Amino acid sequence: MKLIFENSSEDFDQHKQLALELNFEIVDVKQIDEIKSYKDTYFFVISDDRLFIKKGLNKNTKPIFSDFDTWLDNYDDKLLQNCLKTLPKKFNCLDLTAGFAKDAFEISKDIKCSSVHLIEKELWLFKLIENGIDRASLKDANSLLSKFRLTCQDNVSFLTNYSRKVDLIYIDPMFSGVQKALAKRHMQALRDLTSCESYEGLLEASLEKASDRVIVKRHKNMSYLDGISPTRSLEGKVIRYDIYSTK
Repeated sequence: MKLIFENSSEDFDQHKQLALELNFEIVDVKQIDEIKSYKDTYFFVISDDRLFIKKGLNKNTKPIFSDFDTWLDNYDDKLLQNCLKTLPKKFNCLDLTAGFAKDAFEISKDIKCSSVHLIEKELWLFKLIENGIDRASLKDANSLLSKFRLTCQDNVSFLTNYSRKVDLIYIDPMFSGVQKALAKRHMQALRDLTSCESYEGLLEASLEKASDRVIVKRHKNMSYLDGISPTRSLEGKVIRYDIYSTK
């Protein structure tokens, strides 16, 4: 992935430091003539408004970022909400696969949720979440985001050294080789840009740390994670949530 750097920005030094931290190539898009040759390339963009990624350099390409203001009212995952029923009051959640933090934000909407600890190993994704939190402007969105705590670390390493019990652990492994149609922009970007990793052993380790349940998000046609059958499942048109009770 490349980093687009706006040379006209007043924060030149700060942005250059971020580019070095992320180990991205700095590109002056004004010097690029063959835009079409970059149509399948993702760019990490530093603009005056926010951090985001985009695919290609077409002006009509929509930015991809953690859009908590929009997700506050325009995203409603009732299937996931149903998975949270009967959790204790003031439950805490550990999201081991944060991504853009869309599902973590959905979990935070539950009135019983007191905190969500997000684990994300990809530094560029971690930075997008941080920036999304900083750029959220709606009062209700910020109220929910106050429940967030972020850690940039490999989830297996984190869980191995995690000594506490947590009410809910949430896992959303990458789907690959299942759907023929392209996923929505955020999910497709994650598939394109994150490495295929093994989640072997993650569920078993999570079951030892969760005091109430572990929720695993799967495509409805996929096998159970680690081959472990859940206590129950909730299935939609495309997505299935496997719920593992640990009480």
